[in-house]
Amino acid sequence: MSEKNNPSESEVTEQQKQGQQAKPDKIKKLTNYMLGIVAFMLLFSIVSDRIIPSTDNARVKGYVVPIKPQVSGQVLDIVVQPNQLVKQGDVLARLNPADYEIAVAQAEQNLQIAGQNVGAQTASISSAQARLTSANVEKEAVELQTNRILKMAERGVVSKADADDARAKLAGARANVLNAQADLERTKQQLGGDGEDNSQIKAALLALEQAQLNLERTVITAPTDGGVSNFSLSEGFYASAGQPFMTFVSTGSIWIEAYFRENSLGNVKAGDEVEVALDFAPGKVIKGRVTSVDWGVDWGQSNQAGKLAQANSQTGWLRQTQMLPILIEFEHQHTSGLLRIGGQADVIVYTNDNAIFNAFGKLWIRFVSFMSYAR
Repeated sequence: MSEKNNPSESEVTEQQKQGQQAKPDKIKKLTNYMLGIVAFMLLFSIVSDRIIPSTDNARVKGYVVPIKPQVSGQVLDIVVQPNQLVKQGDVLARLNPADYEIAVAQAEQNLQIAGQNVGAQTASISSAQARLTSANVEKEAVELQTNRILKMAERGVVSKADADDARAKLAGARANVLNAQADLERTKQQLGGDGEDNSQIKAALLALEQAQLNLERTVITAPTDGGVSNFSLSEGFYASAGQPFMTFVSTGSIWIEAYFRENSLGNVKAGDEVEVALDFAPGKVIKGRVTSVDWGVDWGQSNQAGKLAQANSQTGWLRQTQMLPILIEFEHQHTSGLLRIGGQADVIVYTNDNAIFNAFGKLWIRFVSFMSYAR
């Protein structure tokens, strides 16, 4: 019985050999599977980098405007608080308008004075015109009298002395006409044009307009929608014209600048769909569009005249990757309060309608967005 139940030594040896052969076969298969997976992932990564390129080197960009008063004055009222969102035209601060109100009143008085001066000069023109008319009438009368005397002198009725005296009176009358004409022209030149075309009136109107404009500039308003930052003002602070006293961040024009490896941009073009995961808003993905791909970047080869060119020392197959920027715009109504200038973001670009790669890209960017909670 015992011989039947216990295997022989040859059978045990055979089983051991089979077990030893099975172990290498399993390891070989496992290794092949792993190599296949690695090769597939490498190939998938290379292809996806051309179809759905992605990057985590992206920043939120926007216009940062220093708020500079256009007139000088003491700050009377600060309407906004630091980092407060405002609309275009909202009042940010008010300066003391007293000096500029006085300037407006003075300009209005100067305009009235200019009008009075023009009125007086208009009367002077009328008087000069009347003198010219009188001189012309007198000249005509003298001409008639002189002609009669000269005719009588030819007949010997009057003496030559009387004729000479008549000629002198005629010359004097003609000279009076010329003087009256000159006085009239001089008075017209002093007056200038009529009404608002008058030079004095124009100058007074321009001075009034400037004074009113300076008065309006004592109220400082937001240039666009945005927020105010980086200021510590208090009432009584003297603001100088042209000197910034607060920083304004415009939310009306915000975009994302994303840097991609240059070998990933072969299929990227303006208008491609983009999805963005903001670090400031974990778990939220916003949509956008590629607006442009930059033509180049500075790579440190700014050669100057008189110097030899500098050779690039990078060698080998795995050289340092060059990054190129693209600009991305998006719908701002879906990002209200979520954007901060300089904030980091992850970006993925869908360069075509490949359903498989696009689906993988959408899953990946959402995974990255949720991971923003932890990083």
